[in-house]
Amino acid sequence: MKVQSFPKFWVVLVLLIFMLSLPGQVLAKAVQEPSSRGLPSLSINYTAQDPKEPVGVVNTGALNVRSGPGVESSKVIVIYKGQVVALLGRWATNNWVKVRLYSGVEGWVNSIYLTTSVPVSQLPVIGGTPPPIIPTPPESLPSATAIVTTGILNVRSGPSISFGVVDTVKQGQQLVLFGRNQSATWVKVRTPGNTEGWVNARLVQSSVAVGSLPVVDSPLTSPSAVVTTGAVNVRSGPGFDFGVITILYQGQSVAVIGRTNNSSWIKVRLGNDQEGWIGSSALQTNVPVQSLPVVEVPPPPNAAVVNVNFLNVRNGPGSNFEVFTFLQWGQVVGIIGRSANSTWVQVRLPNNSVGWVDSNYLLGKTPITELPIVSP
Repeated sequence: MKVQSFPKFWVVLVLLIFMLSLPGQVLAKAVQEPSSRGLPSLSINYTAQDPKEPVGVVNTGALNVRSGPGVESSKVIVIYKGQVVALLGRWATNNWVKVRLYSGVEGWVNSIYLTTSVPVSQLPVIGGTPPPIIPTPPESLPSATAIVTTGILNVRSGPSISFGVVDTVKQGQQLVLFGRNQSATWVKVRTPGNTEGWVNARLVQSSVAVGSLPVVDSPLTSPSAVVTTGAVNVRSGPGFDFGVITILYQGQSVAVIGRTNNSSWIKVRLGNDQEGWIGSSALQTNVPVQSLPVVEVPPPPNAAVVNVNFLNVRNGPGSNFEVFTFLQWGQVVGIIGRSANSTWVQVRLPNNSVGWVDSNYLLGKTPITELPIVSP
């Protein structure tokens, strides 16, 4: 009897050990298998970035970058799907995040339109719930005042966005009112810093009806420029990769609307109300270029974003070609074409020079295989 029971004991023991080991194997497999969450539609290698600076990728067609955390804040610039931004911090309610673009421009975007490398809740808080606007009782105010009702408000030298910014004021600050323009859409003010200028009437809460303010003279000179070279192309965007709309000649004048962040291109309005871009070196403006507002910049055709810290630009499609410069994470380049095997892409740099980069380190809307094959 003992000889027959001995094998049964060991069989039971082996089966028990095997069953106890199953949960651990299943758990280990679950940990080892990659998560299906994350960025299924974006091939961005976040490990190539500085881990101390989290990043986000735009997951909607176009996204407004605003001067403050709210739709009432003025629009600074527009960014597009697939564009990479650095995450600087968040609003206390997590619905807005402050970002830095590759060009250095900073602003706020709605967090639901970003795919982030870290949870938004882990970002540092750099703003809380805005306090309610409580106007000061009328008897303690000057005869006509206004309270700023948007995050940050530009004070301009004239009653139009075509005039330069002379100061900025913040939500809740009090302004003294002097008058308005004819249509009552802009009011002339004095800021707490004693700067006089004009602000959009919709973005302030006035202690009196704006229409009751006196109409005051506005600057007669709007920003304009004169062509200083023999002939210059007016392009559809701020770069040589954009198409030519028309040609202007030396001595012709245009209205000036705004500029790029680095002031290298100026947006102009022609006599037929058509708008375009001209290199600032070909124009002489009647106001400082830096005083012009930074306006929205459309992405260049077949644009791509660099998604690695440093990317070598070579004279040809291969690592055996000489490196003549490099690009940094977040820079935008124009795409010209590709090598036959699609492993190298020919790009146009911001300074208009042309080179080749490894296609694995670019993020763009156009698939590499759809680009034309070009010879080195």
